[in-house]
Amino acid sequence: MIAPAALYIHVPLCRSKCAYCDFFSLPVPAGGDETYDRLVAATLDRAGVLTERFEAGPYRSVFVGGGTPTALPDAAFARLLRGLAALAPDPEEWTVEANPESLSPAKLEAMLAAGVTRLSLGVQSLDDGLLRILGRPHDAELALKAMELASSSGLELSADLMASLPEPPETRGRPRELAAEAERLAELGAVHLSIYDLVLEGGTPLAASLASGRLSPRPEELDCEEREAAEASLAARGFRRYEISNYALPGSECLHNLAYWRMDSYLGAGPGAVSTIRTEGGCSLRIEEWREPGRYGREAAELAREERVPRLESAFEALMMAFRTRFGLDLDGFARRFGCELAELLPETLASWEGRLGPGWGGGRSLALDEVGLDLQNRFLADCLGELERTGFPGRSRADIAP
Repeated sequence: MIAPAALYIHVPLCRSKCAYCDFFSLPVPAGGDETYDRLVAATLDRAGVLTERFEAGPYRSVFVGGGTPTALPDAAFARLLRGLAALAPDPEEWTVEANPESLSPAKLEAMLAAGVTRLSLGVQSLDDGLLRILGRPHDAELALKAMELASSSGLELSADLMASLPEPPETRGRPRELAAEAERLAELGAVHLSIYDLVLEGGTPLAASLASGRLSPRPEELDCEEREAAEASLAARGFRRYEISNYALPGSECLHNLAYWRMDSYLGAGPGAVSTIRTEGGCSLRIEEWREPGRYGREAAELAREERVPRLESAFEALMMAFRTRFGLDLDGFARRFGCELAELLPETLASWEGRLGPGWGGGRSLALDEVGLDLQNRFLADCLGELERTGFPGRSRADIAP
């Protein structure tokens, strides 16, 4: 077993559910503090149990996400951070997610007192019309004020934007100033920007609006032009695209997310969190935490679901995550973990993609997709999966890789 050095804490509360979201979340309770207290106590207790069970730590990174962690009342929010500071003292990076409507001086004071180093702010857009379409509970003015407040705190600042957003038919094809939005966030102190393409999930209000014709999908050619303009603008400011959707000034890459992309062991506590533990033989253990509203006590851990991820699936997950980044796949680490060289496992795919593959930023023996290859990652992974499913591991039967 590889002991985890990354800890994720899930706070599933949201003031309102965004029109595009199908993640697990719970509405902010209307009652008193009891629900918040139970949630915080149970989450800290579960994090402690998992830490002890898997001999985790010292933690290199902690990430408090959601949901909206800052939707917690001030007292419960501060209690959560104090508990995490005791469990994971002095991590190299400690990130907390926030939304503009729930970020406040009191929340920032609690973060600084606990030792948080990084704030990730969900802006998504600086266009009020698009924010209404997304169902966001803030407008552009509030987002900019939250950026200014966060920047003045001294925390390292990351912000999210969304691309490929639908639009009303009457404004179809209207240019979106994505580059100007990214520039504005960088001017306000962001050293890291995530620009995610909207993934339309079935059953969401946004999917229903598109199906009914009330909204139209963004023309693909405009999407490409706007993203390219944003990338060029960020590059001129010194940002590097280090992952498919993430840009950072050198040294400001998200250490915690790199643990996911490198398929390191990590723990997740809180309703809906996931843990992945690397084990011997190339397999993994995956734990999905409880999701039942109101089940926040110690008994909730009994609802967690554990499964063994077989070697072949683990190998594909390692490829899927590593090739999202310009750091790429550590070839020596892959060979040690799975018992064969990547060239033995995927000779056809590597040969056909040779022009789009090269050394990664990770140093040593690494392999990564180039800038164009990142945009074609889904095709590359489809080729990888097809060859894996046809051949399995060299010299081993299908039974050797079954769960």
